[in-house]
Amino acid sequence: MFSTKSFVAAVGLAVMAAAVPASAEETVIRFSNWLPPTYPLTTDVFVPWAEKLEEETEGRVRIEFVSGLGSPQSHFDLVRNGVADMAFSVHAYNADRFPLVMMVELPFLAPDSRSSSIAAWRTYEAFFADANEYRGVELISLWNTGPANIFTNETEIAALEDVQGLKVRVAGGIARDVAERLNMVPVFAPATEAYEMISRGVADGIFFPTELAYNFRLGPALGYGLKVPNGLYFSSQYLFMNPRTWDRLSDEDQAIVRRLGGEYLAAFAAEMWDQQDILGELEMGAGGTRFTVADGELMANLVAELAVFEQRWIETAAEHGVDGEAALAYFREQVESLN
Repeated sequence: MFSTKSFVAAVGLAVMAAAVPASAEETVIRFSNWLPPTYPLTTDVFVPWAEKLEEETEGRVRIEFVSGLGSPQSHFDLVRNGVADMAFSVHAYNADRFPLVMMVELPFLAPDSRSSSIAAWRTYEAFFADANEYRGVELISLWNTGPANIFTNETEIAALEDVQGLKVRVAGGIARDVAERLNMVPVFAPATEAYEMISRGVADGIFFPTELAYNFRLGPALGYGLKVPNGLYFSSQYLFMNPRTWDRLSDEDQAIVRRLGGEYLAAFAAEMWDQQDILGELEMGAGGTRFTVADGELMANLVAELAVFEQRWIETAAEHGVDGEAALAYFREQVESLN
């Protein structure tokens, strides 16, 4: 027997049932972020990128930021094992995993983050992708910070001899190798501990892009900054996902992530790095850090001393079946065209 109450109840159930698929389709990606929530890479890159991803997928994919679920060095494994769905990390923290990609950190490659980041992504796609160095995770994008410089607390560097014996904080990878090549003493620590190390005299200085020295508030501990044209080296970073989380996304949403990752995200992150390098030099200079530029004999000696790393990497690339000379030439062609 038909009744109004049963009809209304049926309609209500139908409306509720129709609403279920929309919410069920939503994929929430837990992003383990070990950076401070106010750091520019978080506020100016990751957060707006996440908002754009949610908008482009019409709410089907949403990123939820959580405080770091482990040490910065552990995040590759945290994502691979599914403890987090997404994270970013620094290649140098696990340099042995990425012998090919570490090319993008070599000395004297580019004048800024933008050209080196876009060139890095293009070179990865053209020469390194088949090596599958990110096995166990899904790579979304990679990019470079701005060029690294030499910052010291009390020693002004006017000649190569001035750096010998100085203790310098490094993250590992090429920064460690450069320090040792220049007869400096590398001291290992996360960036978050750099100020305490320098202010207490555990380290005499640091290798850093200007942006990082500024945003990690190292200015008061650093009396001098030696700017190295085209970079003493570069620090490269990458964004990645758990493969099972990736597989939960529809083909359509995977395509959107791909479009918003890769070169798009590399250029987006680089814009922040370059702007912050400029701001950092202005603010640190106003605070008392004295900046000079390596040139003349000092620069010639740096180039001569560090040339060994390019040759070593070419040999490493050959061991992995990659033409290193061709990859480097391609990278430099991209940098030149972008500038």
